[in-house]
Amino acid sequence: MADTPTTAAEHAAPNGRPLEVKAPPGHSLVAHQVHGWCSKCPGIELWEELYAWRNRERAAQTDAPFTDLAPAASREVERHG
Repeated sequence: MADTPTTAAEHAAPNGRPLEVKAPPGHSLVAHQVHGWCSKCPGIELWEELYAWRNRERAAQTDAPFTDLAPAASREVERHG
């Protein structure tokens, strides 16, 4: 599996915290496994976890645009705008 750490450097999240195989009750196990933390951790806001996931997924796209902003308004915005 591509996301499985294979070297010592890969056993740490981008913020330097160690990746975890367990998470405290009520926390996101997958976020702890991938980032080393989740939005339920003290001092972490929900938007920070969302931002981390979006950056991770954007980095996985080889031909992704520099930004993930929509190039044009959606039909809903045009209809109500």
